Amino acid sequence: MMVRCNKKIILICSIISFLMMPHKVLSAGQKLNAALYHGTASDSADYKYSLDSLLQWKANDTLPGERYIGFKKFLAEVAAHNLDYAVQKYNISIAQAEITVSKLYPDPSLSVAWTKDISSVPSNQKFGDVWNVGASETILLGNKINARRNVAEENENISEAQTEDFFRSLRATAAQAYIAALIADSTYMADVRTYQNLAELVRINERRVKAGDLGKIDLVQSRVDAIQARGVVLQADASRQQAFISLGQLMGKSSSKILYRPIGNISFPSESFNLDSLIEQAKKTRPDVIAARYAVESARLNLNLAGAERWPDLTVGAVYSYTGTSTNQVAPFPGEKSLNLNISLPIPFSDIFNRGTLQVAELSYEQAQKSLEVTELKAATDVRLAYVQYQLAKQQFLQYSRDLITDANNVSNARLYSFVAGNASLLDVLTAENTLASVYLAYYGALSNYVNTIIVLEKASGVWDIEL
Repeated sequence: MMVRCNKKIILICSIISFLMMPHKVLSAGQKLNAALYHGTASDSADYKYSLDSLLQWKANDTLPGERYIGFKKFLAEVAAHNLDYAVQKYNISIAQAEITVSKLYPDPSLSVAWTKDISSVPSNQKFGDVWNVGASETILLGNKINARRNVAEENENISEAQTEDFFRSLRATAAQAYIAALIADSTYMADVRTYQNLAELVRINERRVKAGDLGKIDLVQSRVDAIQARGVVLQADASRQQAFISLGQLMGKSSSKILYRPIGNISFPSESFNLDSLIEQAKKTRPDVIAARYAVESARLNLNLAGAERWPDLTVGAVYSYTGTSTNQVAPFPGEKSLNLNISLPIPFSDIFNRGTLQVAELSYEQAQKSLEVTELKAATDVRLAYVQYQLAKQQFLQYSRDLITDANNVSNARLYSFVAGNASLLDVLTAENTLASVYLAYYGALSNYVNTIIVLEKASGVWDIEL
């Protein structure tokens, strides 16, 4: 049993993008690299211009063509428009058509024959024309139609369960992609914060250099770190846009001008999962297990069908004949009408001495039973493996969720304050800022891993209660 948690893990991501750098800035950047290599950059106008241009870059709050989408709506769009899922659903329609096919009965046969004497003899010596009109029908014995229909209906159940299992995997994949997009957006915001802090540190250092209480090398160091942080921001922006594009692909959207940006408050289930209950739940409700059960029943019905197919089919027919008047002088004939009824029944020697079709059906039934055992074992194993990963991820996440980020922020602010007051070195400030950035990165990594293990565990157990 699971008790829902009142607390929600909230990931609300702001809209941020970057401006493309003009060509002249790139050229200045190339000059900066050359100046640094030759050790004379600190005294050159190009060097200062390059640094100022890079550090004046600002991140935008919007992305071109972005559209916000909540978790619930996203999953609904995936269910309605995902192309792979649409292809899978055709299997249900095909199975339903197979039910109609299974009800087909053999069509009756109609035959018409005309016989005319065309021998080269005088007309008064010819025999009369003969007309035959016949009809026949095959009667299926052994209850074949019902047996075929039962198999087709059970195969429809299998298709529905397999389609549901496909959606179970698709839903988990979509949820993971949505969480990945949220994490990528949050990571981007954290990287922007780091860059902004380091850029502000550069401006503070410039004022201190002018005041004469800070050496130029410290200013250069802070500028280098700020520019490196800007590069991290650009990479993070590319990563989050790729994640947004993946959401559109899962929803079956083909427009290249729209970015779907996740937003919303996502609540996750309570942490009190019960392993035994989850295993029982998986064995009862997982669609792949249900499909395996239907497959066993289908194999049993196929065995019944194989027995029914061994019954020979009865063919009944009737032929009406009319023989016209014969003018042949040797054997004159006044004409005749006749009705012929016939019944034919094949003798099934091959079925009597060859039980191959029955053996195939029997072995298929045994195979389906073993496959069910394998599927149930796999479901239980999936739950156990996912549960172990979940417990580990939970412990890793908890160590970052207990005021660690707050403490790292406080240390960074305190180091910056002490640096401005002249009581701390630049190295202390940069170390504190890099530590804070690392904590954010580790936190989002642990959060992503934790949420993904919840999704995998619920997928494995056939449970789904992740919602807005």
